[in-house]
Amino acid sequence: MKFRLIGLILTALVLFTACQQQDESFQQSPSKSYSGAELAAYFEQHGNYINSDIAPAIINAADIYLNRTHNIKVIDLRPEIEFEAGHIEGAVNIQTTGLMNYFRNSLDAQAFDTIALVCAKGQTAGFATGILRLLGYDNTFSLRFGMSSWNKAIAEAGWDKSIGNDLVGKLETESHPKPAKGAYPEIETTASLPLEIAFEQADTLLSKPSNSFLIDYKAIIDNPDKYFVINYWPEDKYINPGHLPGAVQYTPKQALLTTTDLSTLPTDQPIAVYCFTGQHSAAVVAYLKMLGYDAYSVKFGTNAFINETLIDIEKKAGHYWSDIHKNNLPLSTATQAVPDNAPAVEIKSVQGGC
Repeated sequence: MKFRLIGLILTALVLFTACQQQDESFQQSPSKSYSGAELAAYFEQHGNYINSDIAPAIINAADIYLNRTHNIKVIDLRPEIEFEAGHIEGAVNIQTTGLMNYFRNSLDAQAFDTIALVCAKGQTAGFATGILRLLGYDNTFSLRFGMSSWNKAIAEAGWDKSIGNDLVGKLETESHPKPAKGAYPEIETTASLPLEIAFEQADTLLSKPSNSFLIDYKAIIDNPDKYFVINYWPEDKYINPGHLPGAVQYTPKQALLTTTDLSTLPTDQPIAVYCFTGQHSAAVVAYLKMLGYDAYSVKFGTNAFINETLIDIEKKAGHYWSDIHKNNLPLSTATQAVPDNAPAVEIKSVQGGC
């Protein structure tokens, strides 16, 4: 009788386990391939953000400060220690790893006229904003030059130390043709609908550290055959002042369409994209990664290696870093909203360009 009882118990356990495994396999959708071309077509039909006039969606420090009492939400993406040392009053500290959860479960995004994403130097926020825009959050913007443009003290440790001039007079002026049109990447997904796939991609991309989408220009110089390099500039600037060795010119807001040159990008080689400041290319890389490309944004753009040239020749102040972007706006800390001994506010409103 005892052994019969044990046998009945074992049989019940086997049946229970089998049913449980069947339920779990039913709940987990199998992974399948989805063409990046289809997702690109969906994005083009729903806002076409990366090729639109609004791209890159950037907001100036002065605009945030002057409208701070209006319907604006500031999300600071920096590490907690940097946030607590000094941040924009009223900002919430959300790392990129928690950003999608925050938008889904804690934020009524449509309730705000403007949602400003803030990081240290503008490129992480630019990447995150690029993804959010593709998901339909059309009121999101990234802070131009990040917190370096908000406060001079942050600028001294931020953008001031990021510019360089090592390649002044040394850029290449020879043109390189685009490759022939080819295949698009394949995206592994458990979703079926384009927007579901986009959200799934966003979850994956924002869960990774910044080195998953940022690259130093020296890595390209040191490994000239490793990367397919995109000069995301107008064609005239590609020739003068020139471009990184081997770079191919892709016209901003025109070239990365399914009807133009998007399919000329390689699917079997990492892609490095650079612009003037790294803020526009961060948005472009967000788009390419959403489509399944192995893409990276060159940190600080050409300001990392020809800053003084850009100051001399560029008409759009947004294309270069200089003192004209350094505001002196108040910082809140972890213990005090706005310090009583805060320095006098100094506002510089620079418009135009990325």
